[in-house]
Amino acid sequence: MKHNQLRALVAIAEHGSLRAAAKTVCLSQPALTKAIRELEQDLGVPLVARSARGAQLTQFGRAIYARAKLILAEMQHAREDVYRLSGLEGGVVSCAVTPLISLKYIARAIRMFRKRMATTRLSVQEGFLTQAMAGVRDGSLDFAIAILDDTRISNEFQFRSLLEAELIISARQGHPLANARSIFELGSAEWMLNTTPESMGRVLQDYFVAMGAGAPRVVMECSSFSASFSMSANSDLLSCCPKAFLETPWFSSRVVAVPVTEGLPRVTVGIVSRRDALNTAACDYLIDCFAEAVSALSP
Repeated sequence: MKHNQLRALVAIAEHGSLRAAAKTVCLSQPALTKAIRELEQDLGVPLVARSARGAQLTQFGRAIYARAKLILAEMQHAREDVYRLSGLEGGVVSCAVTPLISLKYIARAIRMFRKRMATTRLSVQEGFLTQAMAGVRDGSLDFAIAILDDTRISNEFQFRSLLEAELIISARQGHPLANARSIFELGSAEWMLNTTPESMGRVLQDYFVAMGAGAPRVVMECSSFSASFSMSANSDLLSCCPKAFLETPWFSSRVVAVPVTEGLPRVTVGIVSRRDALNTAACDYLIDCFAEAVSALSP
């Protein structure tokens, strides 16, 4: 297997046509087709099926695809390590971060990182767990900072806890239930939650059920922070979020914590990475920068 062959396969998988894939990897379409044919001959199986709708991977191609992404990511990391050891700078570190980290800690972490590695480019995405874990698994993300129940994490990942966050039930200013004193007063409410496994919404649902209050009636699933904030501030949907969000003035001016007396559960926020990943020095340093920022800014 050669580098150009793996790049061609990944590009076809992600773009669905030979023309778009060739453009992405800066090859002519005949050159890309040749690379795929050579890889198919090497493996002895068809990897790409061509049709009027474009090009899709066969079952053999799909089996190779995930490993191809990992191989390409590790090759890039190796190249960046050599550059840095040679006195050259640059490279890219890619991560996903949960909104709590974005609101309170990311600015300090990035300032610290850039003082030492100013020419390393950073790629930062919004880090809800389901999407982030897929990126960590296939190597497109070096790590993710997410809310996670580390007792449920599979052995392919490792987890470094950063902080515990207290949850609140959130509502718009003036919400009819904004002064509710118990979760048992919220039975008539409609909710907007992200209920994917290990999410805050799932933690809250499980808590309500365990307390005998019945699961919140979720009418909107939401895994976008901006959409969630907009709906919390401009509708009667209840939601949940870390209490630390209220430290942000533009958030607390529109959204309040429902003052229920029950002690709501806490969630763990931490760094998830592949156990077998060989991180670059820049990646390890960025992780350390996030850990320092949380330590410095947490009460």
